[in-house]
Amino acid sequence: MTAPATTTRTNEITIGMTGRELRQFLGAVLPHASTDDSLPVLTMVTFEATGDMLHALATDRYTLAIARHPLPDPAPDKVTLTVPAAALGAVLRQIKVRADVRLTLTSDGLTLDQLSDPRLTYRLHATGEAPLLADWRNWIANRLTAKPEPVVTSARGVALNPDYLARFRAASRDHLPLEIRPAGRCMVITCGTHFLGLLTPMDLTKMSEYSTDPLTGWLSTPPADTNAA
Repeated sequence: MTAPATTTRTNEITIGMTGRELRQFLGAVLPHASTDDSLPVLTMVTFEATGDMLHALATDRYTLAIARHPLPDPAPDKVTLTVPAAALGAVLRQIKVRADVRLTLTSDGLTLDQLSDPRLTYRLHATGEAPLLADWRNWIANRLTAKPEPVVTSARGVALNPDYLARFRAASRDHLPLEIRPAGRCMVITCGTHFLGLLTPMDLTKMSEYSTDPLTGWLSTPPADTNAA
């Protein structure tokens, strides 16, 4: 693994990592971007470089994912941009796992340089779309401090869409578990210190009033076998 390296200019951040690290970083958020072109802002990945961290964020309103990667040198200025998730995913598939990679972020867009196996350069122009959650820290903090609502405190447990839940598998690395906790109407999902996400549960509170508990019959003692000798 190459040592991460960062250089900065005004409104420009350049960070080095391996292809594997890049795939882990972006792969954690790309499944959460929408593919519905009628809502373009939801089809984007937002990059934010500020302080000593580079963040990537994507959401389709049902799930939200934020991944972060450390910057060895603090960014002198905050850089924020959005790029199409589909185009970013297409580029990521071309990056070799063992390659050395350089990311350059400016307000105009993102440049990905594969420095070996072979040398390639990809440029993605910023869309000009304003980030959907420009103040995502306070937005999430408000949910973390909110009292859990019935949809996440039902005696029958929390109902999660399996397709949405499966998106979070990509956030796991190095055998780290996903940790889940209720917050307001959402479930907060974290993995290590590199990933934070939200998942909106299915609201079955009204349905539960009229449906059989899924555990019914599972733990009942089976009837005795009257034909036994």
